[in-house]
Parts: sequence; C-alpha cells; structure tokens
Amino acid sequence: MTFANADSLDRIANVYVQDGLKLRHLEFSITDTGLKTHGDKKYETRTDRFGDTPQLPDGRILLQPSGDALGQAQSWDYNASRPGKYWVELVYSLANGKSTAVPNISSYRIPTQLEATGAANRFRNVNLGKIYFVQAGKQKLDLKFRGKTPKVRALILRPAPEGEPIGQALNRSVLLHARDVTLRSTKVQYETKPHKNTIGYWVNVTDQVYWDFTVALGGRFLVEIYQGCGKGHGGSLVALEVAGQKLEFTVKDTGHFQNFVPRRVGTVRLAKGEHRFWIKPVKKTRNAIMDVRRIRLIPTD
Repeated sequence: MTFANADSLDRIANVYVQDGLKLRHLEFSITDTGLKTHGDKKYETRTDRFGDTPQLPDGRILLQPSGDALGQAQSWDYNASRPGKYWVELVYSLANGKSTAVPNISSYRIPTQLEATGAANRFRNVNLGKIYFVQAGKQKLDLKFRGKTPKVRALILRPAPEGEPIGQALNRSVLLHARDVTLRSTKVQYETKPHKNTIGYWVNVTDQVYWDFTVALGGRFLVEIYQGCGKGHGGSLVALEVAGQKLEFTVKDTGHFQNFVPRRVGTVRLAKGEHRFWIKPVKKTRNAIMDVRRIRLIPTD
C-alpha cells in the first residue's frame, strides 16, 4: 500500500503519550481542520502511523480495514516475520450504543465490550488482549462484532512481553531472562526450545529488545550478560542502556551461538522504582550479532 503524503491524516492509526515507561492512548478526532486530541496535554503527543508495509522497523504491525470499514466483520491476512507475543489494540469509533468485539487471532477469541465514543469521527484505542504467533509465516486475523457496528480505523499488534513481570530478588539482584523479554524487532526472537532458551536470530542491527522491571532497593549494580556467538561471528558492538546510562561491549566469539559465557561489562546505579533495560546493537561485523540467554544485575553496595 502506498500513500501520497507522509503527513496525511490518513496515515494516523493511533494517538498516545509516553508517561515514563507507560504508554497512554488518547481519544482523537479527524476533522476538516485536522487532528484534534482529547485528554492529557501534559506530555508530548505521539502517533502510530501506517507505513508502506504493515510492519514497522520496531516491530509494530499496523493493519488498516478493508473497504469502507463499516462491514460487520474485518479480516486480514498477514505474513508474520517472526514468532512472538503481541498486544492487540483496536482503534475504533462508535457514535452511540454498544458493541462487542470478537477477535479470532492465533486461537485467541475472548470478546471485549466497546463503549460509544460519542461521534463517528472520534476514535478510541482499546486493548483486546495478548496473542502469540507460534511461528513465522501466514496468519489469519478475523474480527467480528455483536451489537452496533463500529468504524474500524486500525488493528495494531504491539510487541508484548514474552513472559512475566520482573521484580527484585531478596538478595537485591535482578534477573532479566530471555523468556521475559519484549522484542522491538522484525527478526530477532525468543527461541523457546529447551536447548536454546535464548534471544536469537539477531541479524538486523535495527532490532532491539528490552525488559521492564521494578527495583525495591536501589544502589549500584554490576551488569553481567550471558552471551553466545558462533565461530567467526564475533566483533559486533552492542550497547546496554538503563536509567540514562550506557555500557558498550564487543561481542565475544564463544565457538557456538548457544555456548553462553558470562561477560561483566560495567556498573550502573538504579533508584527505587520502575526501569527499562535495553540491548541496542551498534555495529554488526558478520552475519549475526549474538545470542543472549540472560542478564544479571548484581548489587555491589
């Protein structure tokens, strides 16, 4: 799909603000004079915009409705670039009455009640739940409605945590395991097989991953990453970022991508509260960057 103008209102799929680590959706209206947002003006307004392909480089998948978006059902065929978990968000308008959205996506079928937005041109984002693409390849996404039929503006698949919320252990350490990662990616993925149990397929420098976690007792922490890399593939440069601090290291050739060795790459200071720990490749030297099984934050004070 091609758009005539990158700034066109037709490109806008969703409007939100970033409140710390939280993403908060805003209701918005499309009028003859442009975009009007409703809600908190405290933060900078951001948008999810349709691209020339459904999936954006950070892993978001933005699907537009077919036809005039007023049919009783919507359906999309999507070729997933990787397995993984996604939040499913529906951006809709409903002038009056009530409706129930009934998704059928990767065996997920839990209905969600939709409230009226008050006008046909006023849109709201509602989370329909979390889905899991077990494997890459062809996916069928169906969406039906009971009751009033809303106008669908977008169906958004936003990368979701692969596992569970992460807290701090009694000894104050924090374990960021591959199974709990959030993937901001088109290719890198969590490989679930027991002999792998790793973040792998890291072939794109633009692919990034992160963990959200909570610190109850702050202080200084040593950062230890369990990293594997196939023979002849070492040398890539990678950045680790958390709480405004950055540590860089060069990937070590370990002889095999699932041969993990602990690498202590520096220390960071973390206050009590919520944090987001990023892995961001800087430079790739061979075909793949590395595999990562876990990161440990070890208290040093």
